[in-house]
This record gives sequence, structure tokens and C-alpha cells, in this order.
Amino acid sequence: MKFSIVHVITTIDLGGAEKQLLTLAECQRRNGEEVQVVFLKGHPSLLRAFREADIKVSTEFSVLNFARQFLTLRKQSRLNGVIFHAHLPRSELLCALALRPKSFVVTRHNAEPFFPKAPRFLSRMLSRFVLKRSYACISISHAVDSYLKVSKEAPVDTKLFVIHYGMQDYFVYKERIDDFNNLEKKQIGTISRLVPQKNIPLILQAMHILKVENERDFYLTVAGTGPLERELRSMSIRLGIEKNVTWAGKVSQVDEFYKKIQVFVLSSDYEGFGLVLLEAMSYGVPVVARKVSAIPEVLGFEHPGLLVTDRPEELAAKIDEFLLDLDARNNCLSYQANQILKFSISDTKVLHDKVYECLLAGD
Repeated sequence: MKFSIVHVITTIDLGGAEKQLLTLAECQRRNGEEVQVVFLKGHPSLLRAFREADIKVSTEFSVLNFARQFLTLRKQSRLNGVIFHAHLPRSELLCALALRPKSFVVTRHNAEPFFPKAPRFLSRMLSRFVLKRSYACISISHAVDSYLKVSKEAPVDTKLFVIHYGMQDYFVYKERIDDFNNLEKKQIGTISRLVPQKNIPLILQAMHILKVENERDFYLTVAGTGPLERELRSMSIRLGIEKNVTWAGKVSQVDEFYKKIQVFVLSSDYEGFGLVLLEAMSYGVPVVARKVSAIPEVLGFEHPGLLVTDRPEELAAKIDEFLLDLDARNNCLSYQANQILKFSISDTKVLHDKVYECLLAGD
């Protein structure tokens, strides 16, 4: 069965949800589906990539206020046989208001309140309203699925499915060759929004420990922007590591970023999934991350780079181990090469197809 799919998403900037939608939509289009993407606001950083993948992108919604977006989407809802798929809260709410009940699917990309900055009761009320009107809710991890149930943001009768993110099949693993004997300069990297959830201070504290306890040079590249940037820059100065930290801002082409680093670090307090973990593994970069939320679900619960505490000393020690111990590094890379095979976008698409089929059949 071939589908006509309209993905409605809040932005098509460089976030994990947006990048995964590009990968999914590209796979759907490559398999003969008719795919359209509607984004509601923001800078369309991925617009060119969508269009190069032969995916139609509607830009008209981004210049309309919410009321006019509602009216425009309501007109499109009269199309027969079209599957509407909503991503991220603003888009979910728009679809819930403009589309017929049980005529659309939503994907939850985060293990957090529907509207994090709103009072908890209001976030829960809006989330339950959206999911009550949707046909089904897809969670990108068991951690997100569990959050929906425990927080009661999903009504008990909601159809809940877990479908993991996936990587392009031709991009599952890129072997790389590093000069392991070059110990003079070591490159560590992270890609992250600069917000409290990501706990970047933990990485900065670990960098301070590495600098104090070692004679070698350690350098950190932080790719991403956010409201905490000025505060984090000030912290790096207080720790005396400002010359060892590069604030790279938004990185649209991640190839060069991953090629330059020797260890990838994710210090988040929680993650809905963590697409950057798949990216790092696919580029053959050993990962160090905390064993929280969806992170072990993605990396694998026996991943040698998982940390069970948030102590900077342990983070520094694990980074040091992967930089100095060739056996430990190779063991991590071997584990990751097998783990990444579990996240194919083809499998992700097949599972989406099953949900779409049930929606169209009214099952």
C-alpha cells in the first residue's frame, strides 16, 4: 500500500526531531510514498535538504498566525486518504483542533511535559486533549512511552506505539582510522542545545579535571546554541579552561565535526532518544554518556561508555580511558558497530506503515 502523508512539524531547524523527520520522509519518498512537510515557524535550516530529497515543503504556514494556520489546515483535512502526522507540541495542538478526531497520528519526541514551561495541570490537560483526538501516539523510545504513562499525560485508552529513530541504511557505520599514538592533542566533542537539561557544566568540570591532572592537551568543541551560552562561557573562564573550549554554534554539516573529535560526550539529565548518539556511533566515535532515560536504550545497556553517576571525576576518567587505552577504545567501537545495526530507517518506516494502515482501515 502506498500512502499520501502530510507531516506537520513546528520547525525544520537543526533539532533531533527535525533531522529524523528528514530521514524518515526521505525513506518514505524513496519507497514511492507521496510526502509533504508543513512547518509552522522558525528558520527553515533543513529546507534545502528536504527539497533535494524530492520532498514537497509548504512554506505558507510559517507566515500565518495560529488562527489562519488552523483555517488553512482545516481545508486540507477534507482531502481523502491523506495521513496527517504531527510532530512537536504546537503542531500536535494545531492538528487536534483543525482535523477530524482519530484522523491523525502524533509522535512524541521528548520525555518531558507537553508544554514544559506551563503549569503541570495545564500541560497534562492539553496533552490528554491532543491524544484523545489522535488515532495513535508514537513514542520514539520506551523512556518516552513510560513518561507518558507515569505522568498521566496520555489517557489510558490511547493507542501507544514505540518506534525508535533510524539511520539511513547506507549510513549505518563509517569506519575511521585515527592516529592513536598522537597523544599531544585530544579532541572531545558534544552537540547539544545549551539548556539545563543537557547539563553542559558537567562536561566543563570534567575538562577542568583533565587539564589539571594531565600534561597532555585536551580540547572540547561544543556545537549548539541556547539561552545558557553566556553563563557556560563564563563558567569555562572561572575554571581556567576557556582556551581549551570552542563554542561552535549551530553545525549544519556534522561530517567535519565528527571527523575532528576522538570522543563524543552526552551529559544530559534525560533524553527522549538522543539522535546524536546514533550519529556518533555511525561515524565510529566512542561515546561517553550517562545511564539515564533513553540513553542506555539507544547505546545498549552494556555499553562500556555508560556512567551511572553524574560525578565529573568519573566522566573525566572515562574520557581519559577511551583516549589512552587502545583496547578499551576498540572494545567500545566494536560494541557500537553492532549496536548501530539495530537502528535502520527501513525498519522504522515499516513500523510507521503498520500504524498508517490501521488508521486508514479504522482498526
